[in-house]
Amino acid sequence: MTRLSPPATGRWRNFYHLTVTDSTNEEAARFIAKGISSGIVAADRQTAGRGRGDKAWHSPAGKNLYVSFFERTNPDRALDAAKAAGLAAYDTVAFFLPAAPVFLKWPNDILVGRRKLCGILIQHLTRGRDLFTVTGIGLNIETPPKDAFPWQWEPTSLEEASGKSLSPDAVFRRLVSDLARWSGAAAELDGAFADRVGWMLGAAIEWRDGAGGHRGTVARFADRGRRIVVVTTAGEEEELAAGDIVSILVS
Repeated sequence: MTRLSPPATGRWRNFYHLTVTDSTNEEAARFIAKGISSGIVAADRQTAGRGRGDKAWHSPAGKNLYVSFFERTNPDRALDAAKAAGLAAYDTVAFFLPAAPVFLKWPNDILVGRRKLCGILIQHLTRGRDLFTVTGIGLNIETPPKDAFPWQWEPTSLEEASGKSLSPDAVFRRLVSDLARWSGAAAELDGAFADRVGWMLGAAIEWRDGAGGHRGTVARFADRGRRIVVVTTAGEEEELAAGDIVSILVS
């Protein structure tokens, strides 16, 4: 089992480190159903890891991080969870790759150049009258097989991008610290998030949704960064709250 130290922060009261699970998000949901209100679930391997849009997240045993954070929340904080997670993951990756071109791709993927290093899945669950947020983060420390992910974005890792061997525990502790900081920084979230995704403004993008593939240009972000406004090839504005951005061309 990869050694991960119990987090020093008191934000999440419980820590569970499993050798294997179907999905750390699913484990978090089971803990919530049992009456546990706050914790971190990490696993060395997932057999059914998922990303946004129900995409598979390749989760073999090794040094990579598969971790979910869960806590009781309120509607306002729940809506900001994706921004906090994106900023935390960005800061963690940038810390270990200080010279690399690290990007936060809306809404919360982390790219190094045009390769995907980290993905995030946010889920909101209820138990009785209580609302909970589950923040699942998959972060590649060692290089995954290039054909392992059914994405448009080629995968990469911290070790591939840095050329160095890294400790999973060091990356985990940094991620926990960064997420705790951003989860408690409501007043700073909007400005920081707008700054990190601002590189996409004016970019030509292609995205896919239930209706198929589309192309357009990013005009602005709306609803405090929760939506992206694009001008389609037909010259019409369209707001996206979801959808899979499969290519970005920055002029």
